[in-house]
Amino acid sequence: MIERAIILFFVLVAGIGLWQLWRYYQRRQLQQLAQTALPTALVDRLPAGPTVLYFTGEHCAQCRLQQTPILAQLVATVKINLHTVDAVAEQSLANFYGVMTLPTTVLLDSAHLPKTINHGLAPLSQLRQQIAELN
Repeated sequence: MIERAIILFFVLVAGIGLWQLWRYYQRRQLQQLAQTALPTALVDRLPAGPTVLYFTGEHCAQCRLQQTPILAQLVATVKINLHTVDAVAEQSLANFYGVMTLPTTVLLDSAHLPKTINHGLAPLSQLRQQIAELN
C-alpha cells in the first residue's frame, strides 16, 4: 500500500512538472512572437484594432460545431475583429504562431502583437476575459 502511495506521489510531481514546462514554453513563445514582425501574409489582410486570428480547417468538426458559433457570439457582443485562417492552406502562418491543434485562437492587440494563444476549444467566457485584458 505504501509503495502505491509513493508511486502516485511521483506521478503527480512529474505531471505538475510537465504542466509547468508547458506553461513556460507558452510564455516564451508569446515573448518571441511579440518581438517578431507580423508575417507579410497578414500585414495587408488584418483590419486595424484588436483581432482574433482563428485557425481552423475544413476537416475540423469541433471548429465548425463549437468554436465558430462561440466566435460568432463573441463578435456580436464585443468590439473585436475576427480573421479566419485555414491552417492547412496557410501552413506557414500556422507554423509561425505554433498552431499544434485545431481550433486555435490567437488574440492580437491593437498593434497586432499576440497576447494570448488558445490551443484547442476556447470557451466564450475565457475569450471575453482575455479581450478585457487586452484593453
